[in-house]
Amino acid sequence: MKGQWSGVFQGTNEGTSIVHIDELAKSYSGVAYFFDGDSTKVSLAVHFVCPKGDGTYFKAKSVQINPLMYEFLTEIPRETVSPEVQSTLPKVVEISFQINGREAEVQATTDIGTEVKGILTQSVCDGMSNLVPTRMSWKEFKAYVVGSEHNLLYRGQAKSWKLQTSFHRRERYDLTRFLREDIVQLHRLLSAKTKHVFDLSIPQENGAFINLAQHHGYPTPLLDWSYSPFVAAFFAFRDIQKSESNSTNHVRIFVFDHATWRGVFKQNQNLTSGQRNLSVIDLLAIENGRMVPQQATTTYTNIADIESYLIEREEMSGYKFLLAIDIPYTERDQVMKELTLMGLTAGSLFPGLDGTCEELKEKMF
Repeated sequence: MKGQWSGVFQGTNEGTSIVHIDELAKSYSGVAYFFDGDSTKVSLAVHFVCPKGDGTYFKAKSVQINPLMYEFLTEIPRETVSPEVQSTLPKVVEISFQINGREAEVQATTDIGTEVKGILTQSVCDGMSNLVPTRMSWKEFKAYVVGSEHNLLYRGQAKSWKLQTSFHRRERYDLTRFLREDIVQLHRLLSAKTKHVFDLSIPQENGAFINLAQHHGYPTPLLDWSYSPFVAAFFAFRDIQKSESNSTNHVRIFVFDHATWRGVFKQNQNLTSGQRNLSVIDLLAIENGRMVPQQATTTYTNIADIESYLIEREEMSGYKFLLAIDIPYTERDQVMKELTLMGLTAGSLFPGLDGTCEELKEKMF
């Protein structure tokens, strides 16, 4: 049952729905967004819990219901809307799920007599990338990036995995829970380790704090990119062992035209927005000595399968946003040698003991 589900609904109202479900020890919890097709009507975010069962039928009950602002479909407290609007909002919603593989028949009923139902499809985000790559030698890649526009983002991976955040890769989906539980605990524990005490009520500091956690290995809904193709190449080849350099495998470097993306689609930096989005964010480097040498920026997303979303947007807009380049493992030694001559080493990109030891390991072993 856990995952990200989306589809359309009909009934008293008609529209689209996205449901994010996390699996807990004894239950499921999540949030269901119901986006009314009539923009004059209020869309809802329904937070729910559901006991686990052995079968394929689950029944959840709401624990909190909030209306969504029209722009970016962001939650607002129900008490902040007018009494007239409040009178149209349910106080209780029951949602049933009949799971059939990757599809779920969903029905929602309210205490004000409204009812909707629909078929939702689960996002499939495991496995390898479906993009057809352009294969290049290291020499060809260098020539390509030198001749390319400078306003591009790059991301290097050791294999051609789908683009996915570490948060979603660990099968977490409910970002409201992430903010209420994970970030609160992280802030309490990391405040003892940082010189700066982050004020999470300030959006810039909240973003910088989440990015700090990301750069130190905590799963977040952020996806790291670099303005430098050579930094991306370092991350692509970084974990390839010298003994693997005769392999027939390839590393993957994604190239993202973020400037066109920003121009075509509004950027939404609200983590609890119900709107599907992939937003480029240049965050502050507070207590984060890695961001500047890595020429780093990030994208925030609430989408489990980023790659499929980008392809969908490409087909809709007519623009090409994402390119995949594969470089063979056999280039590994030459790549790392040249990157070292450029000053791109673990020691320079990861200031501190860990980076220094990793750089020396590359040299000595």
